[in-house]
Amino acid sequence: MHIRMDVEHFSNSSVNCYLHAIKQLCEYCGNLPDQLDEDDIYAYLSHLKNEKQLSRETIRNHLQGIRFVYRKIYKRIDIIQDIPYPKQTKRSPVILSSAELKLLFKSAKSLKHAMVLKVAYSGGLRRNEISRLKLVDIDTKGYLLRIENSKGNKDRYTLLAKSLVPELRKYCRKYKPEKYLFNGRIKGFPYSEEGLRWTFDQAASNAGIQKQVSLHSLRHAFASHLLAMGTDLFTIQKLMGHDDIRTTMIYLQVNHRGNQKPLISPLDLIQQ
Repeated sequence: MHIRMDVEHFSNSSVNCYLHAIKQLCEYCGNLPDQLDEDDIYAYLSHLKNEKQLSRETIRNHLQGIRFVYRKIYKRIDIIQDIPYPKQTKRSPVILSSAELKLLFKSAKSLKHAMVLKVAYSGGLRRNEISRLKLVDIDTKGYLLRIENSKGNKDRYTLLAKSLVPELRKYCRKYKPEKYLFNGRIKGFPYSEEGLRWTFDQAASNAGIQKQVSLHSLRHAFASHLLAMGTDLFTIQKLMGHDDIRTTMIYLQVNHRGNQKPLISPLDLIQQ
């Protein structure tokens, strides 16, 4: 299963998620997948929902791993073809205001932590995209960030705030990153995703932010604020790396469009 996913260029997060799902299925049922049937899988999914009380999205991820192993490894599509995905929960994202973002950045523990948060918001980056961002991906003349091999194995360009360039130069002089913009504990290795999550949580706690937010909330804020600035949905879709415009349209629920303006990162506005 691992080899098949590697050949198909699955992301590391998807590989780990799918393998974890199959391991948990086997442990719950006490058998390998080729010894299970449709009823066993239903019982396992019911266990995830009612006993472990996992979210619909997490259960969907488990089921994707299960469907993969029966479809690709065992060629037993009959076992899983009638098992439906849980309906996705439709929630409006929690959006941080400009004032809250300013306070968040000021409350970061260090210059490095502040840069992590500002870069994430400047381009609407996912957590793994922040971690893997390389020095060669930063275009300080065109004010762009190149996101390589993102979700769905796609490359894209997104925004780098003009106001962030002097701060990034100051950061580089102080921390001397080598390959990745944000070094982990060892230079030349990326900042871990757990470390990024901790960085945000510490700053949010220090800032006294009461909203239920996470590092991903900076990505939501990027899209929502661009929409409020008058940026069209198609452009936001491309900057965010969404496959489907309907994913981008969720931000219509939390914003109203203004007049069309030149395309700049929303970080430039709150740093004026």
